[in-house]
Amino acid sequence: MSANLSRAQLLLAQSRPADAEREAMLALAAEPEDTDALALLAISLGDQQKGKQAMAAAEKAVGLAPDNSYLHYVRAFTLHRSDENDLARSALQESLRLEPENAEAFSLLAAIELARGDWKAALKAAEQVLQMDPEHVRATNFRAMALVHLGRKGEATESVDFALHRAPDNALSHANQGWNYLHKNNPRRAQEFFREALRLEPNMEYARRGMLDALRARNPIYRGMLAYFLWMGRQGSHLQWGIMIATYFFSRFLGTILEAHPDSSALIALAIVFYSFGYLTWTAQPMFNLLLCFDRFGRHVLSRDERYAAFWFGLAFSAMLGCLVWWPLGGEGIALISAVIFAALSICLAATFSREGRGRLLLGSMTIVLAIIAASGVRNLIVDTGPSYVSEIRTFFVGFLGFQLLANVVRRA
Repeated sequence: MSANLSRAQLLLAQSRPADAEREAMLALAAEPEDTDALALLAISLGDQQKGKQAMAAAEKAVGLAPDNSYLHYVRAFTLHRSDENDLARSALQESLRLEPENAEAFSLLAAIELARGDWKAALKAAEQVLQMDPEHVRATNFRAMALVHLGRKGEATESVDFALHRAPDNALSHANQGWNYLHKNNPRRAQEFFREALRLEPNMEYARRGMLDALRARNPIYRGMLAYFLWMGRQGSHLQWGIMIATYFFSRFLGTILEAHPDSSALIALAIVFYSFGYLTWTAQPMFNLLLCFDRFGRHVLSRDERYAAFWFGLAFSAMLGCLVWWPLGGEGIALISAVIFAALSICLAATFSREGRGRLLLGSMTIVLAIIAASGVRNLIVDTGPSYVSEIRTFFVGFLGFQLLANVVRRA
C-alpha cells in the first residue's frame, strides 16, 4: 500500500475525511485504477455527505474488481450513508456471498436493518457477528439497539454495560446507554451519557438527537409524548398503521357524538384531551424546539434546520393563539375558523420540516397550496362575497386530510 493510502486510512480513523480524500486523490493521480484508493475515496466522500461522488467512486471500484467482496462492502456502506438502505442491503448480500464469514459485513448489515426498521433482522445480524467475535463492540451496540426496539430493555442494558466495560471511550456505547435511560423515562440520567458521547464524537447525530429528546423531556408534557413516540417506534409498521386508522375513525365517531350532545361537559373534556394529544403527535418536536431556542444550552444543540423549522412553526402557532384570543372578543366564526386553519397549517409545517429531500419538497408544495386555498376562503368569508368560501374552506380541510395521509406514506417510504 502506498504512503498516500496509509495516510488516508489514518486520517479516516482520526475523523478527518477531507484530508483523507486529498490523500486518496493523490494516490489515484499516480494509479487511476487503484481499487484500494477508490474505496478510501468513496468512504471519505461519504463521511462528508457527498453521496453522488462517493457512489461514483464505489461503482468504479466494483466495476474494476467485481469479485472483490470488500469493494461490494464499500459500495453497501456508501449506499447506507446515503439512506439507500434497500440497495445497500442488496450490495452487502453480494459481499457476503463472496465472503460468507466476514464479521464487518454482518455488522454493517445490522446497521442497515436498524435503518430499515427491521429489528429482528438487525438482532440476527448482530448476533452472527458476536458468534464470530464475542467482543465486537459495534455489533454489541447494534444488538442493544435492536433489543430496545423489541422491548427487551434488560438485555439491552446488559449489552451496553458490556460494551462500555470493553471500550469505555466508545461514543456509540455512551449514546446507546443514553437511549436506554430515555426508554426508562429517566431523561436527566440520559443527558449525562449523551453529553459524554458528544464529547467523544461531537458530530454524532444519534447522540445529538438523543440529547435533544432528553432536554425536551425536562418538560412533563413532552416527557409523556416521548414515552408515546418511543412506544410507537417499537411497534411494527402494520400495527402503527392500524393505530392511525383507528384514531381517525375514533375522531369521526367523537365528532358525531359531540354534534348529538353539544352540552355534555364530559364529552367536551374528552374531545379537548383527544384532539390536543393528536395535535401534539404532529407538533411536539418543533413546539418544544421553539422553547429550546430560548435556552442557553438548548439552542446550541439544535441544528440550523431545526431552528428554522421552529421559527415557521412558531409563526403559525402564534397566529392560531391570536385567533383564539380574538374569538371571544368579537371575532365570532371568522376567528374560530381561522384558528383551526392556522392549527392545521402548523401541523403541515411541522410534518414538512421533519422530512428531507423529495419528501420535504412534496409536502412543502402541498402546504403552500393549502395556505393559498385557506387565504382565499377566509378572505371571501370576511368580505362576504358569496358561498364560494364554503367550498374553498371545505376543499382546504379535505386537502388537509390528504396531506396527513401523504405525510405518513412519505415517512415510511
